[in-house]
Amino acid sequence: MTIAQASPNRQPMRTVVRFLAIAMMALPLAALAGEHPPVPGLNSPSPLAGRVWSPSERRLISPEALVERMLEAGIVGLGETHDNPDHHALQAWAVRRLVAAGRRPVVAFEMMDADQQAALDAGLGDLDGLGRALHWEKRGWPDWSLYRPIAQAALDGGGALVAANLPTSTTREIAKGQENPDIRDRFGLDDPLPAPISAAMATEIRDGHCNLLPETAVPAMVRVQRARDAALAEAVANQATRPEVGPVVLVAGSGHVRADRGAPARLRLLVPGVRVFTLAFLEAGDGESDPAAAARFRDGGTPFDAVWFTGKVEREDPCAQMERHMRAKAK
Repeated sequence: MTIAQASPNRQPMRTVVRFLAIAMMALPLAALAGEHPPVPGLNSPSPLAGRVWSPSERRLISPEALVERMLEAGIVGLGETHDNPDHHALQAWAVRRLVAAGRRPVVAFEMMDADQQAALDAGLGDLDGLGRALHWEKRGWPDWSLYRPIAQAALDGGGALVAANLPTSTTREIAKGQENPDIRDRFGLDDPLPAPISAAMATEIRDGHCNLLPETAVPAMVRVQRARDAALAEAVANQATRPEVGPVVLVAGSGHVRADRGAPARLRLLVPGVRVFTLAFLEAGDGESDPAAAARFRDGGTPFDAVWFTGKVEREDPCAQMERHMRAKAK
């Protein structure tokens, strides 16, 4: 674990800063009202599109109520579908609302590997060119222009950007079972998972690869997924110990921000005193009208504090793409 521990003589100052932050949270919601959510770019016949669901309350809530909940947290997870532009527009809006309320959000990106932090810092003077500097599209992410407004919003508010994902070299080592003991200990890879969670993760990986993976590859991919979640949590936790900024906003795929077994589960161990709020942007199916059913994941329940339903991107059948990829690899 690399989280810096607060020294005793700094703790009173941190307590004062936290107290002031809590006092700001007590402001009437009307005082925090500001920019309305962006107009969706995707058309959707679903009556759920544009609505926000609170699973714990089993009711729809307003965007303003959602902002209020985000402002009560020290860590906010914003889960996305990577190629959905409406998700990124809403993420940028959420960061701007935090800034408008006087916060200085630190945005941690899944799309940036931790060993790219120096390149990230060096490129902050040219946000338009930052994607090129980080080899964004070459590494398989959607166009940088979708993410740029998120980064701009954080920097405009005096916040910061953090490269949070597991470095590619470490990912390969874990996939091959060649990681050193320090990595296993740092990311908790030797800690056994509860059987239901292990089974759910394995099923998710099989489904995500259209059941085309050899079964022998699944355990290694579960370990990689666990390590990625742990790396994201570590990057976020390191920033969550800084009282002068925050909240820390994790921008990642929805699977990484689910509270039951994604990065938030690890965060409960790393920074147990920091409140985490998870928001997933989920695509609503054309015929879906029941938010509780639409937000339910295959393994049961809704593993987020809130769900914002959006339109759905028209995309090629991913399984057809996977089959072509597997055939090409076999040649």
